[in-house]
Amino acid sequence: MPKHLLIVDDETTILIAFKKLLQSPGVEVDTAETFEEVQALLNKHPYDAVIADLRLSGIAGEEGLDIIRYVKERHPDTQVILITAYGNQDIMKKAYTLGAAYYFEKPVSTNIIRDALRSFGVINNISI
Repeated sequence: MPKHLLIVDDETTILIAFKKLLQSPGVEVDTAETFEEVQALLNKHPYDAVIADLRLSGIAGEEGLDIIRYVKERHPDTQVILITAYGNQDIMKKAYTLGAAYYFEKPVSTNIIRDALRSFGVINNISI
């Protein structure tokens, strides 16, 4: 049975890059640019892991925290990784309190993402 991964970011180029890097036999990758898209996709089926950017709508946005909350309320076993270029200790604490498995500040290497996904069993020894 394939693993399902959801990547959430408001930058299309990042979504395309992550999808290209992470999609492989046995791993299906969906993408979303808005919180509403995330809700629609999660209502269709659960994901093994979600990688979400903190800000989807400008400098004051913290939709990534809403995504963690939404995922954990509906699919508690889904692992969530929060990534941000606007991190601080407060955001990190909120992310972990809401149930994020990992919190990374940009730039984050694909090796770190790969290792996190391996720890969940979402990917195997694929090369990224």
